[in-house]
Amino acid sequence: MTAAAPTRLILVRHGQTDANAGGRMQGQQDVPLNDTGRHQAAAVAARLAGFEPDGIVTSDLSRAAATADAIHAATGAPLTTDPQLREIHIGSWQGKTAAQVAAENPWYTEAIRTGADFRRSETGETSHEAATRVAEALRGIAASRPGVTAVVVGHGWALRGGLGLALGLGMEAFHVLGGLWNCSWSVVDITDRWRLISYNNVVPRAD
Repeated sequence: MTAAAPTRLILVRHGQTDANAGGRMQGQQDVPLNDTGRHQAAAVAARLAGFEPDGIVTSDLSRAAATADAIHAATGAPLTTDPQLREIHIGSWQGKTAAQVAAENPWYTEAIRTGADFRRSETGETSHEAATRVAEALRGIAASRPGVTAVVVGHGWALRGGLGLALGLGMEAFHVLGGLWNCSWSVVDITDRWRLISYNNVVPRAD
C-alpha cells in the first residue's frame, strides 16, 4: 500500500524594507519592500518555482503581499490572503528601534535576553498570542490542502513562533530556531505529524 503524499508548506519571510535595514520595528505597520527587498523577492520566487506549488497564501501587509506577488508571477500558483498571518502587533512601538523601546521600558533588554514573554506596548500582542494566531492559520492551510505544496508568505517574528507551536515544540523553540532572514524559506512536511525539513534557507547573493 502506497503511503499518502505529505502536505508540504514552504514558509517564506517577506523581502527587506527600509525599516528592516534601519533596525526599526514594524509590527503590523504597512511598510513596502525597498529595492533590495524586490530583488530578494524575485530571486526567491525563481528558486521556489522548482517546488511547483499548488497555491500561495500571504499576509495582507504589503511587504508580504509584494513578495507573494513575485512568487505568483514565477509559479502561476493561485494567490490568496489571510490576515491571520500578519506580524506580531506591537502597538505604539511601531517605527521605533530596540534602543528607543529599551529607553522607555527599562525591563525590555533583560526580558529579551531571558526569553520572557511580554506584551508589546499597552495595545500590542504577546509573542505567545501572535504565535497561537499564526499556528492556527498554518494548521488551517495544511488541512485545506492535503497532499499538495503551498507557499505561505509572512513575517519573521510571527512565522517563527507559529512554526514552533505547529511543530509541537512550544515557545521554547522560538529562541532555539533563531531569527528568519528576509526572503528565507523553510520547508515543513505534514502527514500524521509536522516535520521540519529545512529552515531559514536563502538564495546566495550574487556579488
